Amino acid sequence: MRALGTGIRRYTEPSVMDFTRSGGQLTTSAADFLGELGWEATDVERVLDEYQEVTEELAARYAATELIYPRTHGVEEETSAVLYGLSRLLKPQSVVETGVADGRSSWLILAALERNGSGLLHSFDINHTAGRLVGEHPQWRLEILDREEPESSFLGALERVGRIDLFFHDSDHLYLPQLFEYGQAWPRMTEGGVFASDDVNCSRAFLDFCGSRRQSPVFLFDSRKITGAVRLPSVPQRRAEQLQQVG
Repeated sequence: MRALGTGIRRYTEPSVMDFTRSGGQLTTSAADFLGELGWEATDVERVLDEYQEVTEELAARYAATELIYPRTHGVEEETSAVLYGLSRLLKPQSVVETGVADGRSSWLILAALERNGSGLLHSFDINHTAGRLVGEHPQWRLEILDREEPESSFLGALERVGRIDLFFHDSDHLYLPQLFEYGQAWPRMTEGGVFASDDVNCSRAFLDFCGSRRQSPVFLFDSRKITGAVRLPSVPQRRAEQLQQVG
C-alpha cells in the first residue's frame, strides 16, 4: 500500500489546496512574488519598469525570428517579468536554467545580465533546435545534453558550472525528473540564492521537495501555469536565525 500510495502521488497533479497547505505564499503578480522573496517595493517597481522596455525589444526579436516551438512552451507574462526581475535584483554571477525551447526565458535572463554588466547563464536542453530567440550572446553558455543519458550528462555539466546563484527548472515536468534536477541543484545553491521552478502544478515534486527540506516557497499563479521559488537565507540572515535559536 505504501508503494502504491507513492506511485499515485507521482502521477497526481497537486490541487490549489495542496499549495495552500504547503505554508507558502500565493501570489498572482510579479511584483507581489518578488516582494514575498524579500525585495523592497521601490526596487521591484524600478526593475519592472525596465521590463516594460525589454518586452518591446523581445517582441521585435520574436517578429524577426523563425520559431519552432509553440508559444505556449515559453514562460508566461508574469513569470517572464519575474525572471527579468530576479536576474536584475539578485545580480547573479551564475544562473542555471534547464529547458530552453525557443529561448524566451534565456533571452529575458540575458537581457538582465547584460544590464548588470556581469554574470553567466548556463542553459541546458536535449534538442539542438533550442534557443533560436537568442542565437548567440557573450554571457550565454548553451549546452545540449546527451538525449540517451540526460541525467549523467546534466551531472557532469553542473560539476563544471560549480556554485549556482539562480536556478530555474523548466524542462521535463514529470515527478521523478523534477526531483532529480532539484536534488542536484539544491546543494550547489549559494547563500541568498533563488531556487525556482516553472510548472510546479504539473506534479507534486516541488511541493514534496520543499516540504522535505522545511522550506515555505512563494508561488506565482500565472494564467495557465504556476511558478514556485525559495530564496535561501544570506549569511547575515542565517547568523541571526542561529542566534535566535540559541536565545
